[in-house]
Amino acid sequence: MKLYYIASMLASTSIAFSAFADDHEEKGQLSPFNVIGSKSDVSDLQGTGTILNSDDLGPFFHTDITEILRQVPGVYVRPEEGYGLFPNISLRGTDPNRSSKVTIMEDGIPSSPSPFSDPSAYYAPTAGRMAGFEVLKGSSQLKYGPNTTGGVINYLSTPIPNSHLSHLRASYGENNERISHAYSGGKSDFAGGKLGYLVEIFDHRTDGWKSILSMGDLVGSSSPVAKTDITLKLSYEFGEGNYLEFKAGRTDLDADVSYIGLDATDIAANPYQRYHNTKLDNMDSDQTRYYLRYMKEINEDTDLKMTVFHNEFNRDWYKIGKVRINDTRNDVAGDPITYDGANDTNTTFTDTTYRSSEKWKSIGKGAFSSADHVNMLRGSGTMSDANYSGDGQIRVKHNDRNYENTGFQTSLQKQWGNHYLDLGTRFTSDHYTYKDYTEDYYNVSNAGDETAAASYVSTSTGSKGTGADRISKVWETYLTDEINFGALTLTPGIRYTSAEYEYKGVKGTVSDTLLGIGGSYEFDSHLLFAGIHQGHALPGYSGASGMEEEKSLGFEIGSRGSLSIFNYEVAYFNTSIEDMIAIPSVGSGLGDDATNIGEASTDGVEILVATDLNRDEGVRIPLSFAVTFTNAEFDTATESDGETRYDGGVPGNSIPYIPDVQYNLRGGLVFENFSTFLNYHWQDEVFVSAANTSSIDDYSTLDWSAFFTISEGVGIFAKVTNVADEKYIMSDLPDGFRSGAPRLASIGMEFDF
Repeated sequence: MKLYYIASMLASTSIAFSAFADDHEEKGQLSPFNVIGSKSDVSDLQGTGTILNSDDLGPFFHTDITEILRQVPGVYVRPEEGYGLFPNISLRGTDPNRSSKVTIMEDGIPSSPSPFSDPSAYYAPTAGRMAGFEVLKGSSQLKYGPNTTGGVINYLSTPIPNSHLSHLRASYGENNERISHAYSGGKSDFAGGKLGYLVEIFDHRTDGWKSILSMGDLVGSSSPVAKTDITLKLSYEFGEGNYLEFKAGRTDLDADVSYIGLDATDIAANPYQRYHNTKLDNMDSDQTRYYLRYMKEINEDTDLKMTVFHNEFNRDWYKIGKVRINDTRNDVAGDPITYDGANDTNTTFTDTTYRSSEKWKSIGKGAFSSADHVNMLRGSGTMSDANYSGDGQIRVKHNDRNYENTGFQTSLQKQWGNHYLDLGTRFTSDHYTYKDYTEDYYNVSNAGDETAAASYVSTSTGSKGTGADRISKVWETYLTDEINFGALTLTPGIRYTSAEYEYKGVKGTVSDTLLGIGGSYEFDSHLLFAGIHQGHALPGYSGASGMEEEKSLGFEIGSRGSLSIFNYEVAYFNTSIEDMIAIPSVGSGLGDDATNIGEASTDGVEILVATDLNRDEGVRIPLSFAVTFTNAEFDTATESDGETRYDGGVPGNSIPYIPDVQYNLRGGLVFENFSTFLNYHWQDEVFVSAANTSSIDDYSTLDWSAFFTISEGVGIFAKVTNVADEKYIMSDLPDGFRSGAPRLASIGMEFDF
């Protein structure tokens, strides 16, 4: 059996490693934005890769990237707020915090707000509007940056249809959840060519499945989330092999989400609650994106692609940043109060009821280590010391930021005998602006009634000045040569990066050259593949002060093919990491400054098996099973600033939030007009710090969906996630335990015109 037939069978069984099979003529038009489909489909990769298309996404129509990526082996996601707004993604055991070690792209363009200056992502493309996803690991990722240790995730937006088409999908679920996705587009003859367009809108609104607790006479409230995403695409095909496409899009988010979780007692009592004094926390953000892309099929052996792009992201996360407790031993009644200069800016207040000299405790840096601080957030609870008055303060800050990155990228592909050369370069100007900010001070207490609620005291202003802007100018260039010897194919590659950083008036340059080689050998219905490549994770703005990049050496070996009625992919990977970087992010418990914390290594096995037990009959029974075994550990004692989750690591300790085992099992029944699916996911226990002194238990979830076609182009569907209503903890970051979502049901309809 030929491998292209295997790939088509994989797609027909609705599994994660389905592949597009485009011929050379189609690629210039249909796959210009892919990281996998430009030359070979998945079955030809000299490493592991996954394409999730409509066969994989359709059974559940998830809008949370966490749930979507569960079906891909080698991918680990630490959820945060429960909607996939700020995913923490790891590939093959890399640090998952804020997805800072993974290259995330949309249509082949880096989509992180500040991929070079500050890669901690507070934005991810809207998963619910995507037509597909690509995940690329191993030596094949050498062409893509900025980070090349773990791999690449490429979001594929809705393409312009070849013929006129309109689509509407709408659903309603518990907690007043409304999700709508609509687009219309097509291509028409115009001025000797073809003019295409696509107009698209995705809207997701919910009252939220977390409830903010009432307090005395003050009623509780919901924690709503509203996200709207609009996209416009225009294209023109003209002359011999010329294609031009423009895309513009905007995403607006208004979400009542918080850095603050729950302590162990409260999450056990009610995992879906929020402390009353977190009710002010809100993320308000907008993202705009543009590109203009030109593709030219110069001749049957040569293709050229050029893109200019601009992304801008603004976010203001108004949230509790610090908390402290009043200590009556430091009361000087009637005198102005000056905050502790070691932890503040010596701001003086004249509120004579204010008493305290206790140091501020930062959320994400030890606030939850004291039950007394939690009492201030909850608004109730017994203080541990008789000298604590039961009163305190919180500081709620407008964390207002602007991120802009502008650049261009170009690539040239050339078939030359048995060589397929791919040469590409990209320049990016990346500017992160820390805007002037305001910070509001509120009195709180443990009174347990309405008097304990946050009561406004005053507002202060601050500025880090323009010198605190984080600026990067980066050149990246790669060259790969796919050499075909018949059954044997070898692909050596080289990548060069030069990043100039500027921060606080200091400039520095980080540059390196990475090498790699991959190979594959085809026999019968199997493909053996292997690869070895150097990788890196750039240090962000800390490169201005001389910090070295994180370096890695990755190796993998595996096979994909078919055995009887089963299609499979299995791979072993091993990555050694030198000068591992902890990217600064209070939201990930990693302090304020990037740190080289030592050496680490990851290795494991990824297995993907799929079949259709009744592929030749009228009723299909697709099944897929994905499992990942991982050993991710530190090889040296960790070096940190004393305030991060990486403190206390010793050789042999596990890297936080990387499970030893996780697996995903999906099965379905597909009739002519009706289909139903079950998906079961299980994740092993994970440690939450490098010291490995505390952990989060293993958990599992079961999802169900069903679809019925009423008539051509009209369908109805239903979905229940977490069918068993499993109560589980998914994280304790940024500060406090966070639960997964309860059982949630929704129904909807779908129309194609």
